[in-house]
Amino acid sequence: MGSHYNRAPMTKDKVLATATPAQTVIVQAGESIQDAIDSITDATSEKTYLVLVYPGVSRSYIPKDNVNVVFLEDMGGGGTPDDGSVTAAKLADALGAQLFGAPSITANSPTPGGTTANVVIQFRDIKGNNVTKHCIARVWISDTAGGDPTMQSPSGSEAVAKGFRLQTITAKIHWIWKSHSDGIIQFAIVNNTFPRTYYVNVEIGGQVYSRGPIQFINILPPDPL
Repeated sequence: MGSHYNRAPMTKDKVLATATPAQTVIVQAGESIQDAIDSITDATSEKTYLVLVYPGVSRSYIPKDNVNVVFLEDMGGGGTPDDGSVTAAKLADALGAQLFGAPSITANSPTPGGTTANVVIQFRDIKGNNVTKHCIARVWISDTAGGDPTMQSPSGSEAVAKGFRLQTITAKIHWIWKSHSDGIIQFAIVNNTFPRTYYVNVEIGGQVYSRGPIQFINILPPDPL
């Protein structure tokens, strides 16, 4: 098959991303996306691939884990590539438009005696730009960073500020969220059982991102005279 490997090698410096594919496969008019995908036998979560498709190629293919397919015409690209035409900038734009990077997660502990911890999740693309559209993520709280959902649920139900809970998997602990149109999920963990320590975990595209610890502690008693 005629796909061209590593015509423009990708590095983190070139693509400015934390999830840069280790290999790039380019598919031109007259070639097959499926042939390109089938030729990839070593894709893993640590070694992902980008199949970059130019106009004039059939869009019929069977997806494969850790192989991302991007159509240049969806980003306004056109024409037939020639040697040197696939630049780092074009690859960065294609990736940035199609793939999510690490979100920005804010989850601060309340002051001692406080019962509300605000959580803000901002979706970002792999170039670090904020995403301003509706997005979907799995969110849960745990006892450790990236851990299983906690068995010690907060005493109160979460207070929603932005976004929509599409599904509650475990009340007060584990949800599927749709962000607001600005790419933000915002809610508060409500708890008056002390002490408690939680972490917020966000799964996007198979990757888990965590923030914490969020500590709920009681007001210290006054020092004895």
